[in-house]
Amino acid sequence: MMPDHHQIHLDHTHCRAICEEIGERLRAFMGRELPDMPQHLRLLVDRLHELDEIPSPGIVPLVGDSASSTITEASAEMAVSE
Repeated sequence: MMPDHHQIHLDHTHCRAICEEIGERLRAFMGRELPDMPQHLRLLVDRLHELDEIPSPGIVPLVGDSASSTITEASAEMAVSE
């Protein structure tokens, strides 16, 4: 185990800057061209882009939502009956 005096603690800003610098150096070293993806992987990535454009419903019911009212009423009835 390493002694405490050898540990380096970085805040988020410095950690992010180091990651960005490593990324820039890797891109320069490897070149800007990306290798071709396999067709199946390209189709999956394209599908993700399509799904990002579709608005998704929230996971929290709205106040006026009839389903949430039914759940609340059922919970209240169960609490009264106990």
